[in-house]
Amino acid sequence: MQPISKHWSDQAAARIVNQLGDQELYTLAAGITPSGTVHIGNFRESITVDFVTKSLIKLLGGDSSKVRFIFSWDDFDTFRKVPVNLPNQEMLKENLRRPISQVPDPFGKLSCYAENGSKKFEHELEQVGIKPEYIYQHKKYNNGDYAEQMKYTLDNLDKIKTILNKHRKTPLADNWLPTAIFCEKCSRDTITEQSYQAPWDYSYQCECGHKDTVDIRKTSNLKLSWRVDWPMRWEYEKVDFEPGGKDHSSQGGSYDTAKLLVKELWDKKPPIYQQYDFVMIKGGTGKMSSSKGELFTVTDALSVYSPQMVRWIFASQKPNKDFSLAFDEDVIKVYEEFDRFESKVLESLSSDNPKDVMNRRILELSTLDHKVPTTVTPKPSFRQLCDRLQICDGDIERTFEKYYSEFEKSAFTERANRAWFWIENYAPESFKYRINTEPQQLDASKDILDATAALKQLVKDSPLDSIAATDLNQLIYDDCIKKHECDAKDFFKHVYMKLISREKGPRLPNFMKELGSERVSHLL
Repeated sequence: MQPISKHWSDQAAARIVNQLGDQELYTLAAGITPSGTVHIGNFRESITVDFVTKSLIKLLGGDSSKVRFIFSWDDFDTFRKVPVNLPNQEMLKENLRRPISQVPDPFGKLSCYAENGSKKFEHELEQVGIKPEYIYQHKKYNNGDYAEQMKYTLDNLDKIKTILNKHRKTPLADNWLPTAIFCEKCSRDTITEQSYQAPWDYSYQCECGHKDTVDIRKTSNLKLSWRVDWPMRWEYEKVDFEPGGKDHSSQGGSYDTAKLLVKELWDKKPPIYQQYDFVMIKGGTGKMSSSKGELFTVTDALSVYSPQMVRWIFASQKPNKDFSLAFDEDVIKVYEEFDRFESKVLESLSSDNPKDVMNRRILELSTLDHKVPTTVTPKPSFRQLCDRLQICDGDIERTFEKYYSEFEKSAFTERANRAWFWIENYAPESFKYRINTEPQQLDASKDILDATAALKQLVKDSPLDSIAATDLNQLIYDDCIKKHECDAKDFFKHVYMKLISREKGPRLPNFMKELGSERVSHLL
């Protein structure tokens, strides 16, 4: 099959069909360990699979019944480290080495620690139009669904060790097993001895002193180690495509060993793979870490960008490239780029130019209904909106009535809420200001004071709503700065201090017009 477009997700979908042939069902997989707050870097795996899922469905003529998107919560993993950004630190420390599905929720609201990350992330995915089939690994293991697979791996222990040792500097110990067990008494994985007795017995001794022999088919405490667990699930779920992060994709990493294991043990080809790289935060300290608390979530992104913009940001990036998500002043540039992009697509709906085709496909993947819009509801410039919201002291209703009453109100309000949230939470201090309510008494040289008085008279003589910004700018230079022979930089600094008590601000002519003649005259 030929790919729908040159977009990477369409290329991946075509690769799946061309390599695997016609199947009744194609399974695409993603997964995360909810060991802490699930951040925007984790989100890249989910949206990567979502894009390929949507591309595959379209390639198959829209038949969604042939495509299965599964999302595994690795909530039977060991709780190894307490994230610094969570409450009840002592309680969490007491629960180290237990499965995260058995650690209490530190907020006291949900059934367990794992749900604190998983349920919130599921809601976030729904907000950006991602609706996979969720699989909770603690339930799969607890229900005995993998019992046959665990026995199979234990029966093939030597073969597994040989494969894993090829990628290790130090060979695995003679008594190593591809499994781990949580103690029946203390629920921790602090096991000092363990052994397998075919066909179903598994014996262990824990640091707490408890020892036991359990039946693999009946115990709810036994699990496979990650490097064996991953290929086992490929076989169990018949996975055809799954991405992995840069850390899994390195030479000798878990993907390298998993593809060897699934081939040697289960005689199955490994899933078609797509590496994805890190998401940085513009102005952040580097790679995000759930355990260290240095992270931004999908909710944080949605507080600044619309769901469609979040999808567009990721759809515009190749997955195997790092990129930075802006929360600093570059947010304004992102909005400007998105508005231009959207307008350009609408202007070239019938074009067969390759770049126009690609842009249409990116926009299609970005929309929640996965359709290219034929019209777009007009939205205010984000940069201008930020200025006007500050002029109106953050009052969104007053900003709408004063400046944007011709706009569709819900679209305006949605963008205005995000603009004001950004101003209050992320905008640099140099960008923020409040309009003074009373005139400020400032010391200045005679030429600056005379030039400011001339500006006040100019505003009285030439109402700001009847003069163009370019003409006003020229009058400021001619009648104020040049006429009174003052330094332009010092003059503008003085005027801004009078208006907003800051040495810099928005471009003065436009800013004065936004404030209006009465308000400017009062403050000057």
